[in-house]
Amino acid sequence: MSNLWLEQQKQMTERQVKALTEADARVEKICGHDLGRWFVAFETEIRPGRGRDLSAWASDGEYMATQYLDVYGHGSLVVSSIDVMHNDADEEHFDEEGNCEHE
Repeated sequence: MSNLWLEQQKQMTERQVKALTEADARVEKICGHDLGRWFVAFETEIRPGRGRDLSAWASDGEYMATQYLDVYGHGSLVVSSIDVMHNDADEEHFDEEGNCEHE
């Protein structure tokens, strides 16, 4: 899978890699384009050698996808659109005193 880091794939079960590959295709269909790399956070392994549950997310600034997977590749996919409330790099976002209305 091109949107997963090789090191991430090595830590995942075969079922998780398959499920995340399928989720990547679903997200692209839902959003109309590829969101880029998946970033994966692994839970603590409960039974040695069994594998670890994970949460993966990808975002392009307009959409965000989150996939939760157990070691068997089961879990929910969440796709959402992003409403940016604050961006330090957006100079028009601040008033003349440098304040953001959301802070």
